[in-house]
Amino acid sequence: MQSGEEAAVDAPHHCGDPMALRETSYRGSSYGMITQAPNGADVELVWACACGFQLSPEEPAELAHPLPPALRRVAAAAADLESVEWHLDQLTGDLEAAVVRAADAGGAIVAIADAAHLDPEDVQQLAAGDRQLVDVG
Repeated sequence: MQSGEEAAVDAPHHCGDPMALRETSYRGSSYGMITQAPNGADVELVWACACGFQLSPEEPAELAHPLPPALRRVAAAAADLESVEWHLDQLTGDLEAAVVRAADAGGAIVAIADAAHLDPEDVQQLAAGDRQLVDVG
């Protein structure tokens, strides 16, 4: 356990040990995790395992039961893939925005396509606002 954390008697267990109750800089929302409010606001507490697993106190303790080793590898691989897909979505959006900015600045469609490794038709459609690049996630 890190300093500032304390394990409660009725704490859920993960990785064979009781989880510690600690503050988090994020709070849950209906659409994922969002940055916690600035200092002075209420903080959210989470059950935290030394391995990094976190569990909201509102969630059932049964969710903290660790997976068998073979399933941990599956869950870790799935989480890694989801992270890569999210990152790819972000990069795709960045590329789309850069293509549109270049076209708006008067760049030649063929030159933009060459720089972006895209077909000129795709660049033309992006620049016209007709479509987005294919979502690979």
